[in-house]
Amino acid sequence: MIKKTFLQVLTLMVLAVPAWADAPPDLTPVKAWIAKQAGVKSLIVDLKQERHLRTVKKPLGSEGRFYFLTDGAFRWQAGDPPKLVAVMSPEEEFSVIYPAKKTAEVFSKEALERDDAGQGIAFLRAGFPTSLAEFQQRFEVIGIKSEGGWDIVEIKPSGAGSSFAVRKLVLTINQETHRLGAMQIHLRDGSWINNTVTALQENPVIPASQFKFDLSGYTVKRK
Repeated sequence: MIKKTFLQVLTLMVLAVPAWADAPPDLTPVKAWIAKQAGVKSLIVDLKQERHLRTVKKPLGSEGRFYFLTDGAFRWQAGDPPKLVAVMSPEEEFSVIYPAKKTAEVFSKEALERDDAGQGIAFLRAGFPTSLAEFQQRFEVIGIKSEGGWDIVEIKPSGAGSSFAVRKLVLTINQETHRLGAMQIHLRDGSWINNTVTALQENPVIPASQFKFDLSGYTVKRK
């Protein structure tokens, strides 16, 4: 009886060791990255994107440009000339445009709130966290490692964000400049997207016209 009880206690102690032994990740790289973003009000980012789908062996590649304002307006265009343009206007109207087909879908603010895809838009519009406290409200750090002058930070949405289609993010942060060099987006369906930054402009003047698109002559579906 004593032997059995001793083994049970020992088992519980062994199971408890990881909780005591695992130190929380050193958030120094995250703090430095957040501090670097503090003065950023606008961005123009050139990206090389690879989409890895569960049903397709070879990743789908494209190049694009991303325009961003901290008030939540953004524009993503893929290809040159653009094959796809996604625009969130300052008036909170979201448009997905296919120039070659002359078609577009336009979502009102109310439609985005009802649609599952609207969660992903809200995730993107939230932009860069301005403090560690804000970051920790939105994300949980899974792990951090260093590789060849880069900090690889693996995070997942927490709280309300955990319901998003995004399962986790992997940020690649330059140890010298504290800028984001790449970001992997892992989705709940098992697919993932790798975005590599090829050029970056901080605080450029972005004309308001970039967040509008002339849909004259387009077949438009409004939601």
